[in-house]
Amino acid sequence: MDFEVKGIAASLTNQTQPFSGRKKLLQQGQTPRSWAIQNPSLPVVPRLDLGSLVDSDEEEQDIIPENLPAPTSKYKLKYQQYKTEMKEGYKQYSQRNAEKTKSKITQQSPRKKIDDKCIQGEESIVGGLTTLDKKALLQHGYADIPYNAQSSMKKSDAEMVAAQRKKQTVAEQVMIDHLSRAVISDPEQNLPTERPDSALIFPDSKTAPLRFRKRTLHETKIRTHSTLTENMLSHKVQFDGRIISRNGHDACRELVGFFFAHDQSLTIYEYRQFGKNRISVLPFIQKNIYSHQCGRRKGKQYQLGDFYIGANLTFLSSDHSSLPESIKENTLLILRITNIDQIALDSLKTDSVEPEDNLTSQEANDRLILKAVQDALKEQLHKRGVRILTGLAKYLQQLDKEGTGLLDKADFKQTLQVFHLEVSENDFESAWQILNGNDSGKVDYGEFKRAIIGEMNEYRKSFVRKAFMKLDFNKTGSVPITNIRKCYCAKKHPQVISGHSTEEEIKLSFLETLKDACSKSDEVTYGEFEDYYEGLSIGIVHDEDFVNIVRTPWGI
Repeated sequence: MDFEVKGIAASLTNQTQPFSGRKKLLQQGQTPRSWAIQNPSLPVVPRLDLGSLVDSDEEEQDIIPENLPAPTSKYKLKYQQYKTEMKEGYKQYSQRNAEKTKSKITQQSPRKKIDDKCIQGEESIVGGLTTLDKKALLQHGYADIPYNAQSSMKKSDAEMVAAQRKKQTVAEQVMIDHLSRAVISDPEQNLPTERPDSALIFPDSKTAPLRFRKRTLHETKIRTHSTLTENMLSHKVQFDGRIISRNGHDACRELVGFFFAHDQSLTIYEYRQFGKNRISVLPFIQKNIYSHQCGRRKGKQYQLGDFYIGANLTFLSSDHSSLPESIKENTLLILRITNIDQIALDSLKTDSVEPEDNLTSQEANDRLILKAVQDALKEQLHKRGVRILTGLAKYLQQLDKEGTGLLDKADFKQTLQVFHLEVSENDFESAWQILNGNDSGKVDYGEFKRAIIGEMNEYRKSFVRKAFMKLDFNKTGSVPITNIRKCYCAKKHPQVISGHSTEEEIKLSFLETLKDACSKSDEVTYGEFEDYYEGLSIGIVHDEDFVNIVRTPWGI
């Protein structure tokens, strides 16, 4: 290959041609070196002696300088410590590699069989747990992370400030709405005041009805006998709520309700935030007196005793024309109270005397029956709750061919048999009588699953909702798998820290178990996301351990 000389750099002839006369000179028999000698303006590049680059034997020998001082005992001790640490580290490293190779060999054979699994349990089961169960249990490792009190305190303080600001904003809007509407709609403003002796009455005079008066700014504050006052509206209980629905968009709505003690009425507002500074507060359920629509208390008016964390408020969706269409598809709108102003509630309970209800003993008996069934099933679901609960939801949805969400007794019995969940005949019949209170012969399968298996408390569920709302930033109710892969972080998993697993291995195990819960392979709905963590919650006793499992990989 020919090279040309340009300055002190060499380049390929087929890439650059700095002058047009070079081709003619080469045709005349001149080489680039002879041409460069004849032109002294350009320096000659010396030939590279490759032989001088070979390492000599003298250079390979370590040259130890003479007259070095002898090492002190301090440095000798440090050297020994360093030597032992290096040996121990290498020993642990070799042991970890040996364990990894063993685990890979043992997991290669059943992995192909798991791809074609079915509900009947045709998977390869070792010690009662499938490979998917073991991969789901890897998420329990986040519970072993030491509790960082400082960072959690900062997050909780910021969350408390934001929640307090939200409650204050909604409370102010409620007071503004109802106080202004009360004055405007008060029929007393239609009545004229006492007429003077003069028969001439002008429509804009001070004797005209209040509604038609031309009032200046300082005259707009009108005191009437029948309207609401700020003092009356201040005797209220404020609570947070959520909609029980498998529709992710509806389930993640932020609802704030108020129960007013002076007339036993309630109203519910929806809080929406767009970005950091733009918010809107709109009425979701209009202020009125409402009653229970299902259960033992059906037809009974709501009272103070009906408001506590975990209580359900039921409304007929047909009575509220302003509700979204996705909610109107169901006959009942069920709201779950997630948080409540306990101080205000206790204060109102001491001031009011409510008659004792005979239904409380029946309800307590119903809860004991369902609690016994839940405890029996939780022992069977221990360590395999994720696979069973996610599969249970998919199976019940397949049985609901009409799409009404209602199934009969035979369908529920078949479901329990398919998933090998043993419930005695007496317990099943007792639970069915509680759920089938209207004797329709059909029960909502979501309600059946919550009653038979139970569900995690509202404190745990609030973090699951936070994680999903962080992923579903468009508020569509479903999240693409690609977004979940991007947002899930396994850096703080104990196995990643110790070196037993990589971040990608932990992430793949999570995605594999989560995809098994999904009806579509490329997206996850809120109901499927909740079912996954519902299964994880069964095997975890302490709330803070579960919060670590949700908070650490999602960074909430």
